[in-house]
Amino acid sequence: MSNSLTTPTSPSTPANLHGLLVLGGQSTRMGRDKAFLDFPVNETTTRPLYLHLLDLLHQVCPAGVYISHNASQVETLRGAEFPVGTVLVQDDDRITSADIGGPAAGLLSAHFANPEATFLVLAVDFPLVTLETLTDLASRYTPPVTCYLHASDSHPEPLLSVWAPEALEELRENAMGEKKKTGPCWTARRIWKRLGVQTVGEDGKQMEDGDFVFKPREEQWLFNTNRPDEWEKATSILSGRSSVVSG
Repeated sequence: MSNSLTTPTSPSTPANLHGLLVLGGQSTRMGRDKAFLDFPVNETTTRPLYLHLLDLLHQVCPAGVYISHNASQVETLRGAEFPVGTVLVQDDDRITSADIGGPAAGLLSAHFANPEATFLVLAVDFPLVTLETLTDLASRYTPPVTCYLHASDSHPEPLLSVWAPEALEELRENAMGEKKKTGPCWTARRIWKRLGVQTVGEDGKQMEDGDFVFKPREEQWLFNTNRPDEWEKATSILSGRSSVVSG
């Protein structure tokens, strides 16, 4: 295990910041692939959700954006047109052979594709994020890993976060080594604890705003859509935003 993780002196946004859009798994609870849901651009126009989020990431991550996807999404993605600097990354064979799924599969597949990159990670099931969300997260990044906290329970969100290469390498060691710990939050908490941050432990304390974790300025940013009713609520909120803008 490398001991290269040291306490940072100040937040910084790395020059090699890449975006990582995680398209997710089978979307069984939604009943259709969440990545391709119709995002309401305005009252008359929609576009696939993942393309809307991809554009946001490109505005914040000029070094490029990776799209992590699974085999079932290949055909749809193959026919799409992407901005320059977009890289498609299918789940790596080393990940699937090790039976690693969930968020770790997307993060590690991107890490294998570009081991030197720091990734601003966004899951496709956060449709209410805005450009402000991503610029806020990037500007408050403190290496080696920074996450938003859910306002409801103060738990870190690994799929709206920034991961340095050394943090992703530690995730790889934990997921593919003897520990078989595939949860990104498990790795992040171990890193933060070594750096002296109070994490959830036997005392029951939750994490508080600090250098590595912080609550979003708008709670809606972390609204997660896994079911049709959640998507309906999200589109209702989005329609309200459009009305405010157009008005």
